[in-house]
Amino acid sequence: MNKKNLESWLNVSESVNVQMPNEIFEDLSKAEFKSFNHKCFAYAYYYLISYIYRNALYGGETDQFSQHNIINVFTSDKSAVSYITKTKGILDSINYTKATTDYPVTYYMYDGILEFGLIKELRKKLPNLEMNHSPRFCVKEPIKAMTRFDDEDYTGTFYSFQNTHKMNVEDFIRIISDKKLGHVGLYVYGYISMMCDKYNNKFQITNAQLGDLVGCSERTMKKYTQRLEELNLIATTRVFYDSKQLDKVYSII
Repeated sequence: MNKKNLESWLNVSESVNVQMPNEIFEDLSKAEFKSFNHKCFAYAYYYLISYIYRNALYGGETDQFSQHNIINVFTSDKSAVSYITKTKGILDSINYTKATTDYPVTYYMYDGILEFGLIKELRKKLPNLEMNHSPRFCVKEPIKAMTRFDDEDYTGTFYSFQNTHKMNVEDFIRIISDKKLGHVGLYVYGYISMMCDKYNNKFQITNAQLGDLVGCSERTMKKYTQRLEELNLIATTRVFYDSKQLDKVYSII
């Protein structure tokens, strides 16, 4: 999808941004992906299903948020990444997602706590409610958004921003729709965003060191950080020691 279609599809003007768990980078690095690109896809995919679930976008034209359509935002080759998103795939196995047919159609606050109105509850009240999707339709619930610590309810990123990093949906769309960035650019941006949160928006590191942390080459890191800077998503300054240019200092704009 292009930028305009993504904004419409995700109902940007009326939706709430979501936080990403900081541990996602470590957890994805421990999983067995076929490539660095696929690891980045998993991060981007998790963000998108979290955003759609949090904003109960399934309550509209439900079928447009099928897994097929969600994956198509990132790749035209669904089969290449199915081992990541399928039932008992990588994201299920590391306890980040699970398939469910009981999806949210609305959300509300009750005693200061976010609650979701689920489709099965609605169908009990309205037994003649027509489905606007296939009988086999299911969604992926973002587990870390619901439960995060000690399997206790209301400890996920929807409820607590502790040890998380923010990803505005407008920035998500700008990055994903840019042909030079895509989901790899989003992964790099997300990591820098996390580190800038930790270091008062002044994250100092070399491209080589950042590449090692993220899992790619120095050349790849340079390519993506330069493009993020061109789009004014990040800013960098240089650190000099004895007249030699060494580290970069990253900031999120």
